[in-house]
Amino acid sequence: MSETASGGRRASTGRERRVDVLVGLAILLPALVAVSVGLIGSEDDPFGGPRLPTTAALTSATVVCPSGVTSGGSVRVTRVPEVPGGELSVGDDTITVEAGASVAVPAPDGPVVLDGQGRAAPGIAAGRDEPLAVPECRAPSYDEWLVGVGASARYATTIELVNPDDSDAVVDLALQGEDGPIEEPALRGLEVPANSTRQVDLAAVAPRTETTAAHLTVVRGRVTATARNTSDPLGRGRVTTDFLPADTEAATDSLILGVPAAPTQLMLHLANPGDDEVRVTTRLVSGEAVFTPTGAEEVDVAPHSMVSVDLTEVLSGDVAKGVVGIQVDSTGPVVSSAMGLVRGDLVLLAPAPELSDPAATVLPRGAKTLLLGGATRTGVVHVVSYDARGTVLADERVETGAGRADSLALPPGAVSVTVEARNTRIHAVVSIATGGRTPGLATVRVRPAELRAQIPVVVPE
Repeated sequence: MSETASGGRRASTGRERRVDVLVGLAILLPALVAVSVGLIGSEDDPFGGPRLPTTAALTSATVVCPSGVTSGGSVRVTRVPEVPGGELSVGDDTITVEAGASVAVPAPDGPVVLDGQGRAAPGIAAGRDEPLAVPECRAPSYDEWLVGVGASARYATTIELVNPDDSDAVVDLALQGEDGPIEEPALRGLEVPANSTRQVDLAAVAPRTETTAAHLTVVRGRVTATARNTSDPLGRGRVTTDFLPADTEAATDSLILGVPAAPTQLMLHLANPGDDEVRVTTRLVSGEAVFTPTGAEEVDVAPHSMVSVDLTEVLSGDVAKGVVGIQVDSTGPVVSSAMGLVRGDLVLLAPAPELSDPAATVLPRGAKTLLLGGATRTGVVHVVSYDARGTVLADERVETGAGRADSLALPPGAVSVTVEARNTRIHAVVSIATGGRTPGLATVRVRPAELRAQIPVVVPE
């Protein structure tokens, strides 16, 4: 009996202890989980902060060809290499543009909007057949710079804003001059109605004697902007017009290709969009080297201001023979452009975009030269020229390398050209010289076409 009682007591004690342990764990475990969650939440997220957008197949694309200088004419549409192509909408009509072919679309005096859906969206390239002033046909942009705009009787800029969508758009233009930002309330909140075009004559809306830089921001909707600049010596010479290409992104190094030989004058415009002063160094690019010419000085550009540098003397003499480009290097991001006169014709240049994918561009007929520069290493650039029927006129390969520019004469009958760099990235511009009663020079940048859609990454705060 005593042993039985003793054993019973031991059993009872064991059960009480087991119950105490279970109760303790029931209380302790939730507390540990809460503390762990708190600690995890307090750790830095290794994937936190801004993330690069992902890419996906492009299923919708819009390309706008702005109004030309001459009335009538046509817009020609082609494709970059290695895309399937398909039907494009042009107003109420449709055209079919396959890879390697091109189609001419009769163009009114105003802009032409091209829309592609599905497999027809990627790789659209287009251009106007203009002999001396060739506007760029491109997709809508939301943030870009027009460096070197004018608003006077001698040098005036008209900015064309094209809204290709069914909803209204709103645009802001902010000016920068030598002394910093310029307040122009008339250039804020510019409304562009749905499926319409608005012309903004800076000389009428915000007249000024100095040349400035314009920062264009699309506040609502989509807009394609084009700057048409006119130089008028007021009765003492030739009135001439050219299109100022946009600089889409400030950079610490950029390459302006297409510099003419022995220009009457050449001005380099530099704008600093940042909050800190930057120092800019310019070098010249020829077929043999990239070099700093004698007399070229470093330029300081104050925050939110623009500086103009006269390079006419630097580009004169034997040292400038063969120079086709200007390399702009700076201690901070800047935007830039160049303006000159060639036989009385206005020539406007901006940094050439970098090409990492196959690209295509449409060209007017006549003598022309493809300029290649900015290679990162030795490589080969495959260049194919086509006539209006899509027949290959020339299929050539150019060996290029870092620290120089290369040139290739294109067939006069070519109306489109494809450029594909291998083993290196490249910048490309086509220079088109004209003679006769209206001599001068036109340039066309070879721009990357939209091939893939950029999808932003959205994360919770």
